[in-house]
Amino acid sequence: MENLRSIGIFVRAAELQSFAAAAAVLGLTPSAVSKAVATLERSLGVRLLTRTARGVSLTEDGARFHARCRTIVAELQAAERELTAMRSLARGRLRVALHDSPAHSHIVPNLPAFLHRYPGLELDVSIVTGAVSLEAKNFDVAVFLGDPPDSNLVAHRIAERRFRTVAARSYLDRHGTPQEPRELEGHNCLVHVLPTGRAQNIWSYQKGARRLDVKVHGNLSIDHGSRMREMALAGLGIARLPSNNVDPLLATNDDLVWLLADWASEAPPVHLMYARGRGTAPKVRAFAEFVTSLFKDAEAGLYSAGRGQPRSSWPMWRA
Repeated sequence: MENLRSIGIFVRAAELQSFAAAAAVLGLTPSAVSKAVATLERSLGVRLLTRTARGVSLTEDGARFHARCRTIVAELQAAERELTAMRSLARGRLRVALHDSPAHSHIVPNLPAFLHRYPGLELDVSIVTGAVSLEAKNFDVAVFLGDPPDSNLVAHRIAERRFRTVAARSYLDRHGTPQEPRELEGHNCLVHVLPTGRAQNIWSYQKGARRLDVKVHGNLSIDHGSRMREMALAGLGIARLPSNNVDPLLATNDDLVWLLADWASEAPPVHLMYARGRGTAPKVRAFAEFVTSLFKDAEAGLYSAGRGQPRSSWPMWRA
């Protein structure tokens, strides 16, 4: 990646057959162009250009390298032009609905960077606890959890998630550490309640071909994942939390322990959705590409997209 700038300079110098001519076009000095090409040659271990009193010409290795680089540079220039055009076209008010879990863990903290990139946009963001009607609420785009129902919406699954089963060391010191999912039946488990009122007290696990569904119980049911995480950290019981909610804490707090790590436990996937026909709008495209890149670049384990359809069915619940 550190050679990209030098490659662009090399391509222009090769095309113009002159360091001085390339320097004039690029706004550099001939010395800077010469040094950039020399640095690239040292990095690659080959001579790319032959220097003469009349200018420069491609060597045999340089000609092969130039043929590839010319295409790469053209693609980068096209991408830059597209982004510049997008910045100028992506403007106006954009109404966005975000499920609170991915909103708080990934999207909202990065909104300042998005708005700096697209200064012509005005964001109107609503944080929701479940799916809402985009048409009825006049939302342009949404990020929801779960598998979308058949509808007139376009849905892109941008990430899969996993549950982590966690407990504080203080709880484990008092009650022991479960080694198998079935042992959870003898522990105080903190149960998440969906906005629909349904308690998620069936915890599913899979290791290879073996799949277990465990019915858990405990002395606390709660409808907010972050508050459940706090209760688990306080030593009240064992909690099952989505990876994006708890992984940052597991990485920094030794008091919280990830249990049954060799058992996979799927969580609702993340979908980006918009009404048919709106996906070509520059402001919707800009937001969709931005959000997709956030999950694509997330740490390994937090999210993993593009690995086939999830085995479990996660109907999208309504807020």
